[in-house]
Amino acid sequence: MNPLCWPHITSATVLIDSDRAKRNIQRMQDKAVAAGVILRPHFKTHQSVDIGRWFRDSGTHQIAVSSLKMAQQFERAGWRNIMLAIPINPRELAAINRLAGECHLTLAIEHEDALLALQTLSHPIDIVIEVDAGYGRTGIDWRQGNRISDLANAALALRHVRRVGLMLHAGNSYQASGDDAIAAVHQQSLERLSHVRQTIAAPAQAQLFVSAGDTPTCSRMSSFPGVDEIRPGNYVFYDLQQQHIGACDWDDIALTLACPVIARYPERNEVVVHAGAVHFSKDYLLSSERFDGRPCYGQVMRSSAAGWYPEPVAGAYVHSLSQEHGKVRMPAELIARTKLGDMLVIAPAHSCLTMAAMSDVVMFSAKA
Repeated sequence: MNPLCWPHITSATVLIDSDRAKRNIQRMQDKAVAAGVILRPHFKTHQSVDIGRWFRDSGTHQIAVSSLKMAQQFERAGWRNIMLAIPINPRELAAINRLAGECHLTLAIEHEDALLALQTLSHPIDIVIEVDAGYGRTGIDWRQGNRISDLANAALALRHVRRVGLMLHAGNSYQASGDDAIAAVHQQSLERLSHVRQTIAAPAQAQLFVSAGDTPTCSRMSSFPGVDEIRPGNYVFYDLQQQHIGACDWDDIALTLACPVIARYPERNEVVVHAGAVHFSKDYLLSSERFDGRPCYGQVMRSSAAGWYPEPVAGAYVHSLSQEHGKVRMPAELIARTKLGDMLVIAPAHSCLTMAAMSDVVMFSAKA
């Protein structure tokens, strides 16, 4: 279906350019092969069984997810090597145990208390200990090497644990800007992870594996010393945030929102679209140069008969959201040409949350 057959799209709808997405997928797969690491893409970005097949076609066999429900969804779709890349929830142990009986499952822990929960499992699992190298979300601080070593060996001693590894997500790379800043986060994170790895005592040291990675560093860096597998996710679509920090180019963005105009306010240089916080996300950008110091939840793109051009419309962006309304700042001459019911094609600040929130999705090929 051509997404810009506007009569067929009546409400806020996610548009996915399959050509761009497949190109992004293959490029990351090729990079992993060249770097000598396994690519374990994080499927939380797309959460789609159909899109998951694009990864399999490129050579992917191992995946990461961020919820048990997601893990179950992809196991039913035939994926047999799954990492639940979020600290385990003891309330889900019965379902986790059933899942471990159906696939090669890796679980993440970040505290000694998790060992009590793991003892109740009856199927083999792998374990990764999450290390915090500076992001400050979850994980054991990288400076607590002895504690991490003790936890690794205690986990390995459990009856159903096959092997133990370290897991790192350098989410602080999302606050970097440009290759040099992204490289600095990458180098610092891997140096700290290497320090932890060297402190792990036997027997865990002998079979330890390392899983790391995030979209900015995996997109811009070409080597991953000390890492066995990388776990980027957002790269399948990219988004305005990734373009802003230099992790991708405009032509790499493979997901936008088609948003109908429902109100015009030339006197305040705004239109309103029926697409609000429940369609975009909580994330936004701030840039005095690009957005006049206002928050930007999405950038209006120049639309085409086959989707959209990799070209932003200068001065046109979503600067305010309520539940169903999005206020779009626009140049006066563009507002004059915009009618009620027109569709704006908008690249969201964060594609992961937009995709998770939306049920109306159109996938298309601009080459079709």
